[in-house]
Amino acid sequence: MQYRKEIDGLRAIAVLPVILFHGDFSGFSGGYIGVDIFFVISGYLITSIIVAEISKQQFSLINFYERRARRILPALSLVLLFTTIAAFILMPADLLKSYSQSLVSVATFSSNIFFYLTSGYFSTVSDEKPLLHTWSLAVEEQYYIFFPILLMLLWSAGKKNIISILVVISLISLFLSQYLSTKGWVDENFYLIFSRAWELLFGSLVAFMNLKTISTTKLTREIIGLLGLLLILVSILFFDAQTPFPSFFTLTPVLGTCFIIIFGKSDTFVGRFLSTRLFVSVGLISYSLYLWHQPLFAFLRLKTIGEPSTPMLVSAIIATFILSYLSYRFIEKPFRSKTSFNRKAIFQYSAASIILVLSVGLSGHLYQGFQGRFANNIYTETIQPSPKRKECHTKGADYLSPDVSCRYFENNVTWASFGDSHIVEPTYALSKILEQDGKGLLHLSFSGCPPALLFEVKQPGCSKWIKESLVYLETNDSIKNIILGFRHSAYLFGDQLDSYPGLPNENPNNLFSESFRSSTAEGAREIYWESFFGIITRLLKSGKTELPTNSRHLL
Repeated sequence: MQYRKEIDGLRAIAVLPVILFHGDFSGFSGGYIGVDIFFVISGYLITSIIVAEISKQQFSLINFYERRARRILPALSLVLLFTTIAAFILMPADLLKSYSQSLVSVATFSSNIFFYLTSGYFSTVSDEKPLLHTWSLAVEEQYYIFFPILLMLLWSAGKKNIISILVVISLISLFLSQYLSTKGWVDENFYLIFSRAWELLFGSLVAFMNLKTISTTKLTREIIGLLGLLLILVSILFFDAQTPFPSFFTLTPVLGTCFIIIFGKSDTFVGRFLSTRLFVSVGLISYSLYLWHQPLFAFLRLKTIGEPSTPMLVSAIIATFILSYLSYRFIEKPFRSKTSFNRKAIFQYSAASIILVLSVGLSGHLYQGFQGRFANNIYTETIQPSPKRKECHTKGADYLSPDVSCRYFENNVTWASFGDSHIVEPTYALSKILEQDGKGLLHLSFSGCPPALLFEVKQPGCSKWIKESLVYLETNDSIKNIILGFRHSAYLFGDQLDSYPGLPNENPNNLFSESFRSSTAEGAREIYWESFFGIITRLLKSGKTELPTNSRHLL
């Protein structure tokens, strides 16, 4: 197959928006469509190779899987080594256990299924998963496993019949993605190969075209090539997390990619543009760029309070390029060379790396994230009471009003905590981290006080304090980030083991007023949650950019 520089340039167009999207840079809300560009390119290149070799009776599944192993596994193994060491050092046990499970899914080419079952791609928590991006590798790997076998089985039917069958399968997959996107099956649609296959198959269908015999004028090639680039650009700029995806909308970047492959050859403006040294250079390391960027962003977010600053994200991108170049130069290229590593060595290496990754992942899962990694004093220090509890925590009718509440490092107060006594220690811990960045924090906590916005409680002063604090936070423009923490389990079910799960209006130790207690149990819970989410809604509407919740006490 003849090398086309513009295809490597197209890889650059695919990977750069993905990196900028995951970095949450403005203007790239649809950057995730870079993955769809990769799917089309993969479908086109793999099918072109298979068809050429089958036509010459030179195709071998063993040769094919050897090439895939050389291409995919060495660089991936290096990244997995880095992420595993970093995860072991930086992650608490629960996150390390989840990471270990994702390792197993990567080793078994099923990470798309794992992340479908455990997370949504556009959720905030997903930003902190180092291996989230491997879902797309799993989709491609599943395609690599089954598609060559399908072609071999169908080859005797002739190219025309093969094309007809692939068109039918593509349309079924496309319409399935559209159907799932309209029926609320968001994660299934996004992650699973059944609704993604059509993107790869569109590339495969392009490969079946004899591009050399397509008769078009130079002007036609120029126009359609530019149209393809425009479709990709529109997708990057105007798609976002609310765009149903994949769906008919996905035809925009997919067809744009197909147009460029078919018409954007080296004699066109688009072909020359994509063949420039800059784009080709980025395209050559695009696989390593894709592998490295997500772990660096994820660990950065794990260790940063709030969203990382722009300089921090830019630094992560620079590190991504450096690591990617080194990975390409010293890992990818040598392993692709048959003179450096023969087939036996590649298969031995592949088997060993898969077994090792499986072993580490299963160990992390079975040993519950290796809870014994840290010294006992680390755990005991985390449960010490806050030295600010007596000074800053309030209760009763003579409570501290928000305007005189404690402020840590008050010259730059951009954060606030808001909750009951269970927010006191997290507040102090957070303030010590924020201090390192020169940021201050407003401490608002009231003992035994639920989020009583829409109901009254018998705790003196609580309901009034909640309303005053909420108004104060809404009108304080300097505060942008708020952490909420309430002991929901006690308010909703009671806090006595002998009465658990006591209902709000049945528990003799409940905190609510008579009017609230007289409601039915489910009615009481409904009012409670309506009140809690009412607080969140008002804070969001007032321009607060982040509301990390003290989820330990959610239920």
